[in-house]
Amino acid sequence: MLIFISDLHFIDETAGTHNIHPQAFKGAFSDIANYTRSMSNGNSEVKLVFLGDVFDLIRTTQWLEVPEDERPWGDTQGKADKIESHAIRIMDDILATKYNSETLSFLKNDLQGVFGREVKKIFIPGNHDRLCNVYPSLRQKVRDVLGISGDTEPFTHAYEDRAYGVYAMHGHEFDDWNYAGGPDWTDSDYNQVPLGDLIACEIIAKIPHIIMSNISGSMPQTEKNSFLRNLQEIDNIRPFSAIFKWLFYQVRKNQDLKEIINDSIKETVRNFDNLRFPDNWRMGCNKSPNLVLAMKLKALAKILKYLNISALESIINIYSSIFTASASPDSSDDVLNRGATAFLSRRSDYRYLVMGHTHNPLQMPVKVTGSGEDQIYVNTGTWRKKYFQGTAGGFVGLKYLTYAVFYDREENPSQKFEVWTGTLKEEEKWPR
Repeated sequence: MLIFISDLHFIDETAGTHNIHPQAFKGAFSDIANYTRSMSNGNSEVKLVFLGDVFDLIRTTQWLEVPEDERPWGDTQGKADKIESHAIRIMDDILATKYNSETLSFLKNDLQGVFGREVKKIFIPGNHDRLCNVYPSLRQKVRDVLGISGDTEPFTHAYEDRAYGVYAMHGHEFDDWNYAGGPDWTDSDYNQVPLGDLIACEIIAKIPHIIMSNISGSMPQTEKNSFLRNLQEIDNIRPFSAIFKWLFYQVRKNQDLKEIINDSIKETVRNFDNLRFPDNWRMGCNKSPNLVLAMKLKALAKILKYLNISALESIINIYSSIFTASASPDSSDDVLNRGATAFLSRRSDYRYLVMGHTHNPLQMPVKVTGSGEDQIYVNTGTWRKKYFQGTAGGFVGLKYLTYAVFYDREENPSQKFEVWTGTLKEEEKWPR
């Protein structure tokens, strides 16, 4: 039995308290074990693949507190030791949060008891835990906390298992915003800094940080706390084109906050434009396929810099066509679909291509091979909460949980794989 989960996004909670309750893992794996126990012959294996974006070292405000040269997109050669030191601190903070520490203890120590046999674990880095594969110290931490044997050699970027007909990778390889390497998919390619890292940290995580720092002390603390919590949900808004509508929704009754948000967004864009990495990235795009992406980024910066938020409310469709295509995990759906089709068309020796990254669970039939076997792209979704704009107004938050299970012929001759997605609606008493 081969189990895939991805996009858990364990964070240090400086950019929001979004970590997953340990009971979600305990319940999900108990369900898997109970369901599959009846079809097991007692000797079948259990492999658990963490398919990327497990430890989110990018969605944090801690990088904003250190000099630009010491950020992952700074002086990666001359300040490598400093960057590694900061990354270790962030990783330690991620591991130490209450929910994460309990969850990781369960995953490391208790799964064997749940399944009644050894569980082999495999870790595949994604774009948000890219740094976990760059530095030996972080690779060792990942192995220690998940209970994976081995030294500090780099993790592989894909998992192949012929017994199941599966090829698996995180999926950011097909997303130019979140993968800066070439088509060879080497360690060096994966280590390149993608622009998506900066968008996630220097824009998405920074906007709430800047807004709150610009709010005067006259706002009651309870309202401040509630407003901050709302702002920190920006990264969970779907579709991403609704981000500004989310902000409008928060401040519609308070013109002063609207002006603060307007100034804060402009400040965030100015700060982003003053970073060295975006300029170097744009210059490198002049002779690369990423030229269109660079033009979109430049257009977005101009819109945010020179228009106020009230004007943005009236040109939201322009914003949507630029920003959604540049920063949203959901916008990667079509890109990954095309990538999956191209990959499976070249590799008829695999029946299934498994990826995450988009946060949207999916099973997409690709073709039937010459030998009459189906080829299918399976996306493992996310375990994160997402907020959706209501068709008649407002926003609704839903928690999601997705896992995929594959069987070999001996375990289950009649069933090849299954994907389960759960949705949970919780009572939310804070203003939205």
